[in-house]
Amino acid sequence: MKWRAGSLWVKANKFGYEGLAEWVSYELMRRSNVNEELIVPYQICKIVDEEGTEYDGCYSENFVSPGETLVTLDRLLSSYGYSFNRIVEKLSTERAVEAIAVVVESLTGLNVFQYLTDQLTFDAVVLNEDRHINNIAFIHRADGYRLCPYFDHGLSLLSDLNDYPASMPADVAMRNVKARPFSVSFRKQALSTSLKFNRDAVVEFLDTHELGRAGRVLRSQVRVYSNLFV
Repeated sequence: MKWRAGSLWVKANKFGYEGLAEWVSYELMRRSNVNEELIVPYQICKIVDEEGTEYDGCYSENFVSPGETLVTLDRLLSSYGYSFNRIVEKLSTERAVEAIAVVVESLTGLNVFQYLTDQLTFDAVVLNEDRHINNIAFIHRADGYRLCPYFDHGLSLLSDLNDYPASMPADVAMRNVKARPFSVSFRKQALSTSLKFNRDAVVEFLDTHELGRAGRVLRSQVRVYSNLFV
């Protein structure tokens, strides 16, 4: 459930604690070396619709300016007669990312290999299971294309309580989460990356906020991907 409210995009929790997962992912990303222009600030909020129904959720500023258009990877490829599945068929994960990057550069002029690998590695850290090809995008404007900020980390950190109920041990749930779109393995999608996190700043954030299971999962992932936390 999503609404446009002025310059804001507002999303209600549908499966569990997606709003919390978005906010925690944002706080993690801003403690990394990701360019500020690629970071979308998310905040937790209460949402009351026109009928008075109240939801938990989150909001973010609209990062598409007037005169610009958000073009998803799926739409970009299909507009020029390409098929994502045909491009990546029978390729290793890294070769598949390279192949998509080559096609995207030919269509947009953007060098996106590092952009994609950093995105996929971040998704591996937060266990984002929703990085389908409509959740990878680029922004078209009058003078061409620009990189789209990284967005949509709501289905991360085991936020989907339908698939990963609170009664399920976190270690069991974490083994069941599947990556997208180049591999079902997060490890395989965590490729050669320039992504780094400020470990002290991340640990301080975790120590000073009560984040429930989301915090416990992220602490575990900091250990799993310790090479990224410096």
